[in-house]
Parts: sequence; structure tokens; C-alpha cells
Amino acid sequence: MHPVNWARFGLLAALWGCSFAFIKVSLDAFAPLQLAFGRLLVGALVVGLILAVSKGSFPQRKVWGHIGVASVFGNVVPFTLFAVGEQHTTATIAGVIQGATPLVTLGLAAVAIRTEKPTARKVTGLVIGFVGLIVVVGPWRTHGFGSIGGQLACVGAAVSYAISFVYLRRFISPYKIPALAVTAAQLTSAMVITGLITTFSIGWDLPGELTAGPLLSLLVLGGASTGIAFVLMNRLIADAGPTTASGVNYLVPVFSVIVGAAALGESVTWNVPVGGAVVIAALALAEGRLPLPARRATEAPAAAAVPPAPVPPAPEPTDRADRAEQTERTDRAQPVVAREVC
Repeated sequence: MHPVNWARFGLLAALWGCSFAFIKVSLDAFAPLQLAFGRLLVGALVVGLILAVSKGSFPQRKVWGHIGVASVFGNVVPFTLFAVGEQHTTATIAGVIQGATPLVTLGLAAVAIRTEKPTARKVTGLVIGFVGLIVVVGPWRTHGFGSIGGQLACVGAAVSYAISFVYLRRFISPYKIPALAVTAAQLTSAMVITGLITTFSIGWDLPGELTAGPLLSLLVLGGASTGIAFVLMNRLIADAGPTTASGVNYLVPVFSVIVGAAALGESVTWNVPVGGAVVIAALALAEGRLPLPARRATEAPAAAAVPPAPVPPAPEPTDRADRAEQTERTDRAQPVVAREVC
């Protein structure tokens, strides 16, 4: 991969990994739905501006129904659930749980997409990844990482992301629409839906004081971790391919753990890095980045390679009759050989 793409790769992982800390700080002033709307508003403006500069256009109206569904599962639900979850758990836990999204996607794709057949590698990766997720959540712990409800909200957000990825691939990808146009339409649709839900449910009265910290966090979350991050992801897919680009999910939990501990002072115990490493290894195994253990041959060695029995040489003709018979056999075989060669 080109060094420029490596730089994009690292920046994208950092933006997504830091987003959980931005969510945590923004919640000091905003309710989860308000935070989701503000994030989508800023992200849609950034991507829309890039689309206009690149002289692109929004998709045709016939696909907007599918884009609306994808925006609900890909933006409205996960953005809100992660905000709700981080009210009751840490940014570190939320980031590590998102690292399991590709594993959930593999499982859903195997069921919903005919070309994605469940293989032994994928099933093994899903099982190991589920074990790693349980280790991360640490249900035996009663303090330090918030409530199980908050962690389950983050799990629900990861599942919602997975549903949106599968839906996009099955119902929108066949239209061959440029990824930047789909992203702009998806963020715009999600912004409108979230704005309507917020207006008719909780309203716009802020639950906390709007200070510089929450406001700046919201702007960076929307402009960088949502808008610019989507553009970087699209460029990586175009330049390096979707398989390489998907590897960014390996680094998101790493950044979330580092930023959560350094910037927010969140505690990190053994189960978070250990469980995160298990999830990452399971994802690598399921995607074919790690080899499965080689199977030992069960057949007997003698039966594996049996040399062919030697063909005894034809006896030399002993008299004139034998020589005539051999010449006749040779003459009859010549036309057959000629037809095979031709």
C-alpha cells in the first residue's frame, strides 16, 4: 500500500477511535438524540461541501427509500445508542465493542447474502469473537465500567452498524452509485430523520450547560469523526480495496483505549485489552488474515503414494509368424494415433 494510503489508514483509525471520547465530553451538554442530530448536521454539511466541490450529485430518487433504511440502521440508531451507552459506561468499552462490528457483519452477511456462504473459518471467527466480546464486557465486574445496560446499548449500536452494511451491499451496491454520493445522501437522510424524532420526543432544551468543551467536541465529532472519516474510508476503498480498508477496524479499539485512559482518566483492567485482542484476532481469522491450523493427514502413509506396477517388456518375436503378427498390430494402431494427434 502506498505511504499516502497508510497515512489515511492511520488517520481514519484515530478519528474513529477518538470519537468515543468526543461523545463522552459532548454528553455534558447534549442529550443523546440532540448529540446524534448535531453530529449528523455537521457531517452532512462537510460531505455535501466535498460532493459539491468534486462536482458530484445526489443519487436518483428511486434509491432514496433504500438510503433512508440504511441511514436509520447506519446512523440514527447507532449514533443514538452509543451516546446512550456512554451515559452508563466508559468510552473505552464503547470503542472496543465497536471493534466487534465486522464479526457481526460477517454473520449477518452469511444469512442475508447468497454469495456469502458460512465457512468453517467464518464460523470459528464468530465464535471466538463472541467469547472476546464477553471478556471485554466482563459481566463478573460490578463496578468501574458502568452498567450492563450501557454496554448492551453499545452492542446494539454495533449490531445496527452491521445491519446497515449488509443492507447497503444487498440493496444499494447493485446500482453502482459513487460512494461519496451515497454517503452524502445517507448522512442527509439521517439528519432529517433524527431532527424530526428529536423535535417530537425530547425537544431542544439542553440537559446541561453549553460550554466550550461539549461544543467543540460536537463540532470535531461531526466534522472530523463523521464527515472527513467517511471521505477517507471511501478513498481507501477506491485506492487499496475494501478488504484492506476494512482492516482499520483492528486499530479503532486500540485508539479508544489509549484516548479513554489518557484524556478521560478511565481505568483499564486486564479484561479490556485481552478481550479486545481476542476480538481482533477472531476478525483476522474470519477475514482470512490468519491461517487455520493445518489438518494432519489421517490416511496411512503407504496408501498415499503407491508406485505403479512395472509393465513387463513385450517378448521378442521368435519366428516369422510372430514378427508378422506384431507388424499387423502396429499397422492397425497407426490411424488411431494419427486421429488423436490431430
